[in-house]
Amino acid sequence: MELKGKKIFVAGLGVSGIALCKVLDSLKAKVIAYDGKEYDVLKENLEEIKSLSIDFRFGKFKKEFLEGIDLVVLSPGVPIDSDIVKTAQEKKIEVLGEVEFAYRFSKAPIYAITGTNGKTTTTSLLGEMFKNAGRKVYVAGNIGYPLIYAVMEATEGDFIVAEISSFQLETIKEFKPKISCIINITPDHLNRHKTFESYRDIKGRIFENQRGDEYTVLNFDDPVTWSLKNKAKCRVFPFSRKSSLENGAYVKDGSIYISVNGNAKKIIDIEEIYIPGEHNLENALAASSVAYLSGISANVIASTLKSFKGVEHRIEFVDEINGVKFYNDSKGTNPDASIKAIQALKTPIVLIAGGYDKGSEFDEFVKAFNGKVKKLILIGQTAKKIRDTARKYSYPEDDILFAGTLEEAVKKAYESAKEGDSVLLSPACASWDMFRNFEERGRIFKKAVAELRR
Repeated sequence: MELKGKKIFVAGLGVSGIALCKVLDSLKAKVIAYDGKEYDVLKENLEEIKSLSIDFRFGKFKKEFLEGIDLVVLSPGVPIDSDIVKTAQEKKIEVLGEVEFAYRFSKAPIYAITGTNGKTTTTSLLGEMFKNAGRKVYVAGNIGYPLIYAVMEATEGDFIVAEISSFQLETIKEFKPKISCIINITPDHLNRHKTFESYRDIKGRIFENQRGDEYTVLNFDDPVTWSLKNKAKCRVFPFSRKSSLENGAYVKDGSIYISVNGNAKKIIDIEEIYIPGEHNLENALAASSVAYLSGISANVIASTLKSFKGVEHRIEFVDEINGVKFYNDSKGTNPDASIKAIQALKTPIVLIAGGYDKGSEFDEFVKAFNGKVKKLILIGQTAKKIRDTARKYSYPEDDILFAGTLEEAVKKAYESAKEGDSVLLSPACASWDMFRNFEERGRIFKKAVAELRR
């Protein structure tokens, strides 16, 4: 793409938007950067690009912002039904999402992972497998390192492992991974995607441009994910925790096997996998499938599974104080993710939950308490909604506490816990009502736990 001298409108100035501005400026494009928030709110984020020759716009979007624009590039946080997109369409200006834009520059093959839960763990794990196989790999996308940076650095002999969200898949056109993977699909982001069917179909777009001998890896045990197989025009490679497969990755007699064209190869005994929980077994099967199909040996896959310690903010052990263990699962941003965290811990739990309301229902979340959650401490926008759901299922009202801040919630949780209990931050909600992102929420939790030792 020749962008020198072209007027490019970047919508959204989060992590992706800032990366786009830097790259476009380096390509000598004329950048007009816009965000609906005011400058004062974004000031800190904009430090690294304020010295570049960028024309900034803030606040309410005005149609005249797009006068003379050659291309609009959307950050993932900007929905496709926004006034920006509608105006661009009226003016016949091309609109590209950040992932689609980055893909068009990529010289290296992209191995793309999506799913409602487990994306970051699976992407990180697959990246380690590539690294341990001696490949030069960039781990990028929704995981925190913008894809545009990775494609600008990676050469033809390199590899890119990318976590791709539904927000990013909404705007793809030509995006075609070398191998794609959908780990699972459960209700999430319904405030943006409106219906579960729409969300499912957007997830399925990850393989829509793949053909012939290219692979998509799908969860055989998840009926919603597996139903997408009929839309695939490429090869479908299943993985399963529950069924032996003639062609796919599966668990049998306590071990992971991968079978391609009927040739089954044992990879590892599941008790040797470092990260615990059935959801992580699913992540291990997904990552192992993509790695094996890309030519990485069973030995490298196995040694990585034995040594990989998981990712920050996902059932991350923080500390043990007077026999009470603290776990940071700030990445539990929807009910299904938090259910998996509750199931992964074997001890009685004091649970800190609540946050930004994405339109989720909390019935299955509350049902998963199943006698394990002895106290429920609620914060944020959804606190009353979760409380009402808990009461609906006869969770004792005396065991529900409210806190105005996360720090207060940690203190109340510690006071409520006994030796042998675990305090688990797993909000089942996004963080945007009280924090900039789930990472900030997790860091504040860890800091609050550290304060208990003083």
